[in-house]
Order: sequence, then structure tokens, then C-alpha cells
Amino acid sequence: MMGRGEQGIMILPIQQNPTDLVLTIVAGRLDTPLTVLKHDTLQLGVWTLTFHIIGESHLVTIEHDQTPVLCEVLACADLSSQTCAHRHRFDDLAVSGFRSGQAHCFATAGYSVAVDFDDCLDHSPAADADGTLEMSFPEIAGQTPVTRIEWTQTGENTARWHTLHIYPREVGMVCVRSLSYFDSLHYNRTP
Repeated sequence: MMGRGEQGIMILPIQQNPTDLVLTIVAGRLDTPLTVLKHDTLQLGVWTLTFHIIGESHLVTIEHDQTPVLCEVLACADLSSQTCAHRHRFDDLAVSGFRSGQAHCFATAGYSVAVDFDDCLDHSPAADADGTLEMSFPEIAGQTPVTRIEWTQTGENTARWHTLHIYPREVGMVCVRSLSYFDSLHYNRTP
């Protein structure tokens, strides 16, 4: 089964594994071209947060006065960048397994992201989100992969966003969840 993204891009079923995921935080502009399937923005004064679904992955860009200052990417791709502030591969989960609980966290002044894995018992959307992007992908092994980004402006200068990436497996599904926080007053533009 195939589908089309918001941009009319043909989506083919691809078997991806959460152990192939890489969390990449880039200070400034991301140089690697990515295929954006859906996107939306949130304004925090002169700050713009743009949420992108890029395949079964996500990208969040943060700009100050239209200048990119931070990119958060969780994707099955090891992106290279000269301005990489942080990179974490989740290939160690192939050995330790997918246990509930925080798998990884990164924090700097005014920004943080935490990623964890579970067995997808509950993947319903949040009721209090200000905005949501969601995309379902072609079925694999009788199950539907999903990527969802939900965001909420939590104060005049702050926002948080959650992502959900559902990966079908032979014995159930694995959910990869991230929770990020941004505070424009305390953000250090050079992480």
C-alpha cells in the first residue's frame, strides 16, 4: 500500500527500526536537505518554531528574527553537520532491548529534549495541545507506522512539544516518544 504526503510525494512502505534512530541537535542551519511531508509553525514573539514531519521522523527548527539557531532531528539517518551540538545513536537498544523509561536526555540553557521507548499501550493524542501534525504511513506487517508532533505554548516565551513515532515489529509495536522544552528568554544561542 502506498500513500501521498502533503506535498504530493509518493510514500513507499519502508521497514525502519528504532535502533537506527539518531538524535541530532544542530546549532544554526541544518545543511542536509530533507523531504518535508507536513509542517506548521508556532510564533513566540520574534522566535519561530517550525515543526516538520520528515518521513517517519521529525525535524524542529527554531529561528530568531528569521535566522536559524537550532534544529532538532530524530531520524533513521546519521546527519553530519559542522555545527552539530549533540548526536546520540540509539543502536545500543538492539542489545539492551526496548524498556520503558528514559533512554536519553540532552539539555542546555533554555532547551531540553528527552527520548524514551515503550510498547505502545497508549498512543492517543494530547487533549491540551495548541497544534498537531500527524501522518500515517503504509502498513507494514499488518500495522500502521505513525508520526505525530504536538506542541503547546506554555508561557509568553516558552513552548513544549511531544513527538510520537510508532514502529511496527513482528511482535507488536514500539513507540518512540520525545519531549522537548524551549524557553526563548534563557536560550543560549551557542549550545
